[in-house]
Amino acid sequence: MRFHLIDRIEQVEYGRYIEAVKCVTLTDDVFNEHFPGFPVYPGSLILEGMAQLGGAFFEIMMKQQGLPVKRAVLVLVQQLKFKRPVTPGDKLRYRAEKISMQEGFGAVKVRAQLEGGEVCSEGELLFSFLDVQNETLNKSRDEIYDIYTRNMRVIQA
Repeated sequence: MRFHLIDRIEQVEYGRYIEAVKCVTLTDDVFNEHFPGFPVYPGSLILEGMAQLGGAFFEIMMKQQGLPVKRAVLVLVQQLKFKRPVTPGDKLRYRAEKISMQEGFGAVKVRAQLEGGEVCSEGELLFSFLDVQNETLNKSRDEIYDIYTRNMRVIQA
């Protein structure tokens, strides 16, 4: 994966929600061209960060439940709204809340907000679960999740 658009997963309550952060900096690739003189973090990358978190949530839950881990692939974006621009220096808090999870698909409500609580974007994402038989990909994904979740707090319901 070329872009890792979450910096760390901070907490999870399995079966309910997961939260992560992304610190937006001038070193992010996108600011050279988007928009010159007024750098704005692209909405497509905010969406991708929320999708990465939602997909990770399902994959981490499968592993935690002892199920065969399938790869969560984004298949539908619903009612996504961008409410405020994000600029260098902003710290985004991503949250994905489970709507449903079946054998072959799952849905989450996602939100990106600033440290002060102002919502930047929100919507719903639907994922399909695919059985990917590629040991290199699976090992790479496990290594990334180990880094993302290193200091993750698990909330017990």
